[in-house]
Order: sequence, then C-alpha cells, then structure tokens
Amino acid sequence: MTDLKNKKILVTGSTDGLGRLLATELAKLGAEIIVHGREEGKAREVLAELKKVNSKVKHSRIICDFNKPGTVSKAFSKITALDILVNNAGVWEEGDTINISIDRLLELVNVNLTSYLLMTRILLPVLTKAEFAQILNVVSIAGYEVPSESFYTIYSATKFGLQGFSEALAKEFVGKDLRVMGFYPGGMATGIFKKSGIEYNDNEPWMFDPIESAEAMIFMLTRNPKVSVKRMDLINHLQK
Repeated sequence: MTDLKNKKILVTGSTDGLGRLLATELAKLGAEIIVHGREEGKAREVLAELKKVNSKVKHSRIICDFNKPGTVSKAFSKITALDILVNNAGVWEEGDTINISIDRLLELVNVNLTSYLLMTRILLPVLTKAEFAQILNVVSIAGYEVPSESFYTIYSATKFGLQGFSEALAKEFVGKDLRVMGFYPGGMATGIFKKSGIEYNDNEPWMFDPIESAEAMIFMLTRNPKVSVKRMDLINHLQK
C-alpha cells in the first residue's frame, strides 16, 4: 500500500462538497493538505477543521477562481513540492442547450475541463520531482454515458473531454513514477445541484452519500505503486 502520511496533497474545489470531505479524510491519514477554493472565508473554515483533525502538519490554502483561466498559473506557481494532485472542482448545469447562457457555458468549460488541463500542466514539473506522484481526476458517469431524459449536454461535453484527457495522460505516464487515475461517480448528496439553482431534494433516490466516494478515492490513492486503478465507476445500485 501507499502510505499517505506526510504526503502533500492538493485537492481542488475543497471548500465544499466532496472535495471538502476528501480533504478531511486525507488529513485523518496524516496528509498535508493544500485547500483550494474561490472564497477566502470558506478556505479558512476548512483549514480550521483540518487543523483539528491533524495539527502535526501545516495545511495551507490557495484562492483562485477557475472561471478566470488567466489567473490560474500565477495562483499555483507558488507550489514547489507536491505528491498528489486531486482535480475535483466542478459545476453543474442541466436543461435544454438552447436555454444556457453563453457565460454559463464558458464557466462549465473553464471549471470542469480547462482547470484540469491547466492544473496538470502547471504542476507536472513539480509532481515529477516527487519519489512517486499521483494525479486523480474526478470525472463523472456523465463522461461516458449520455442521458436520455434529463439533459445536461454541456456538462456531459466537458466530462467526455475530461475522460479523454485522463485516459491519454495515463498512457503518457505508463511505466513512470506518476500514476494517473480517473474516478467516475454518479449523483451524490453534495449540494452541487442546489448551487446551480436546481432544487432537488437532499437525498433523491439516485443519490448516495459522498463518504462512499471519498473512501473509494482513498482506496485508489493507497494502492501499491505498481498497481493503478486506472478507472473506477461508482453508482447508486439500489436507487432507493
């Protein structure tokens, strides 16, 4: 197994939802977390939580709005050492494509796809200095399965692109000390839908507890370096 104690891990989009939960669970394992979000107040809240969980390492934060791609390089260039990059940030949108605003369309592309490309490119020189590095991209089942009823076409397009990026990057680093994996979850009770203005119930039948995803991702990150869980799908099996 790969021990995550004292490993330096950046989790994008870690001031809310799955990212925040994952950061906490990783801190419990002794990891040093770099928190990322758009709001300073939320980032400070998460840092305070992480300090309670694990005060033996120095957690830090980076504030950056991924909907402003031109700011990303400057914000993250301060990172000089990193063992694991978890690309997790994401925004949701659904409905007929003709009704989505151009600004919202660009936001989905910037956050759900462009940020993953930029973060990987910016941090690859740092990651390749680590003894053994990992990149874990949080994709979605929407990255390989097109819905037939409730439409989220632009969202799906960004996730299909992310699937291609993850698969290609994994092949690029085969045989090297950098493991690239993709995590493909279904709908979770994280609040991402309400943040987009979609008033789903907190626990719809097709949702599952995000702790399941956090545990699955930790399983992926802790495998022996010789082993790669190149892709893991996680869905609600019972729908009740």
